[in-house]
Amino acid sequence: MNCLGPEIAKNLQNGCQKAFEEVYNQYHKKIFGFCIKYGLNQSEAEEITQIVFIKVWENRNKIDPEKKLYSYILTMSKNIIIDSFKAKIKYQAAKEYQMNFMKPVNNVEQNIHLTELQSSIEEALTKLPERRREVFELSRIQGLSNKEIANQLGISIKTVENHLNLALQDFKEVFKEEKVGIGLSVILFLCQTPIL
Repeated sequence: MNCLGPEIAKNLQNGCQKAFEEVYNQYHKKIFGFCIKYGLNQSEAEEITQIVFIKVWENRNKIDPEKKLYSYILTMSKNIIIDSFKAKIKYQAAKEYQMNFMKPVNNVEQNIHLTELQSSIEEALTKLPERRREVFELSRIQGLSNKEIANQLGISIKTVENHLNLALQDFKEVFKEEKVGIGLSVILFLCQTPIL
């Protein structure tokens, strides 16, 4: 059946796969162009466009058939782009903060110790269970808040908190044998409240 026309939003809301395909075919180039105009490069625009239509399908039951579907998709696109920009800013801020307190004094001993510490961090990350590592990286590396992580992963805020607490315990085990100065700085970073 052809789901385009006045009923397309209603059909999409009701889970019509054909309606979704028609909406995607009709609007994905427009959304891609919108992303480019917003300053994204081609790769970023393609990624955001895919995310937008995944969100359209996932949130199809929230579509209001009485309102213009393209306006709804455009607003969703703008919000996702803004969230993407915020995440980049938080990631860069968290990265710079982490590098600042981990910057060693210029001597061979501390350079060697920093290398060992970074290896310990990477090793500890690889040993975390997949979901725990995902939550940790979203929180402490990308700088997302617990609420943002919960929304992105479809889990409760309490579950996010539990994953972070368990990850912290794992890291404390890794740093038990580290020198107090740098090791303590890393622990403080791991314990810091996520950026809101």
